[in-house]
Amino acid sequence: MTFMVALLFASAVPAYAATQGTPGPTSSGTVTINATITPEVSISNLNDITFDTTVLRTALNTGADVNQSDPLCVWSNNPDGSYFITATGDGAANAFTLNDGTRTLPYTVSFTEEVTRRVVSITSGTKSRQFVSNASAPVCVNDNALLIVTIPNAGIAAMEATTTYTGVLTLLVSPT
Repeated sequence: MTFMVALLFASAVPAYAATQGTPGPTSSGTVTINATITPEVSISNLNDITFDTTVLRTALNTGADVNQSDPLCVWSNNPDGSYFITATGDGAANAFTLNDGTRTLPYTVSFTEEVTRRVVSITSGTKSRQFVSNASAPVCVNDNALLIVTIPNAGIAAMEATTTYTGVLTLLVSPT
């Protein structure tokens, strides 16, 4: 039985082997060349996001939340172009927060990719659903995704005048 199993596995693997040339006026041999790559991803074209004071004032006065977006590019060499996003903020327990050194205010993160154009909310530290990239190279020419950061109106109302609030958002792209 063991011989039969070994024979089964041996027949499933292609039998490539170098062939040697023979002596003569010319001689020819062959070699098999193999190449395999691991799943790879890349995120590029990221820009810092700044909420303009005029936009914040308008949102405060109308009771609206305020959004800023950043077009970017994600590439994946998976056959279907798939990838996942895990975002973390620099707040306590990786929360999405802005801080002025004393006060913090929350923000939310959403992401969309060009293929489905569906906006998906991202939870800090949690791998997203699967996205799909249509980029053909690691360094993209055209953006194919959109990062959306939202400050809720209650957070805007809690901001102290002439104070700058900052935070760092980290986007981890993975192929699986």
